[in-house]
Amino acid sequence: MKTTNSNTKLILLHPYIQKQGSSNRLWLLAFVSFFTIAFLLTLIYTRDSITTKTTAPSTTVTGPAGSAIGGPPLPTTVVNTLLHYSSKSNDSYHMTYSELKPISDVLRKCSSPCNFLVFGLTQETLLWKSLNHNGRTVFIDENRYYAAYYEELHPEIDAYDVQYTTKISETRELIASAKEQIRNECRPVQNLLFSECKLGINDLPNHVYEVDWDLILIDGPRGDGPDGPGRMQPIFTSGVLARSKKGGNPKTHIFVHDYYRDVEKMSGDEFLCKENLVEYNDTLAHFVVERMEENSFRYCRNNNNNITSTKASSSS
Repeated sequence: MKTTNSNTKLILLHPYIQKQGSSNRLWLLAFVSFFTIAFLLTLIYTRDSITTKTTAPSTTVTGPAGSAIGGPPLPTTVVNTLLHYSSKSNDSYHMTYSELKPISDVLRKCSSPCNFLVFGLTQETLLWKSLNHNGRTVFIDENRYYAAYYEELHPEIDAYDVQYTTKISETRELIASAKEQIRNECRPVQNLLFSECKLGINDLPNHVYEVDWDLILIDGPRGDGPDGPGRMQPIFTSGVLARSKKGGNPKTHIFVHDYYRDVEKMSGDEFLCKENLVEYNDTLAHFVVERMEENSFRYCRNNNNNITSTKASSSS
């Protein structure tokens, strides 16, 4: 019998060796993954930073000759005013410098926020809004369509319309009627929202009657022709608003434009009073009317013939 000697080799793999190799591979994979994630995050952050710097709005504007000027942009009202007067510089209906200056001076001295009521949408509307920057400026106009159009064109303007019920040809009769009712519907101190006085405007928004107005300008409605509404109602209403103030400055500055005309002068003398006239230059009258007690029944302190003088003039 032949004896066969087989050299069989047995290879044993120790479990520790297998575990050690797998662990090294895991650490290598984790190391590569960490740096891959870090690289991606760095790439995303860098791209966002570049995009932000590229798209961020700049507050620097270019001035004359390309010079850089810092600071906030001009308010909308100032821009609109510049554009408006650039295009309307030859308009013959705008106020002159001597008329604008007194109103501007009062606005400049007015404590902030200043309350400014203007009768009439005119060439100066944007100017008044701009000069009373950070204050309250309200405009009253006779044409509801124009008021709506103006607000749409300039959303920063606060305008309301009013339907005037007077005629220039009735001026004397209306003044006489108001004086006869000085203790009733046409009292110098009252809330006109509840008044039936023919010269009182009672259909404005409620808040208009609640504001303590510092300055009132009467530059509307139309004051020409016998059938025009005239400015008797705004003048009478302004006087009542000034005398009926509840707080704020006890004095109200009231400017009446086109004061050379009969209606403006007659109504101003009767309801704003000559004693309160502090300045007058051709077309613009400046009154300062003080607050009165609720039981006051005189428009003018120095006029003792409020009722009798009117009756005499109406009968003549």
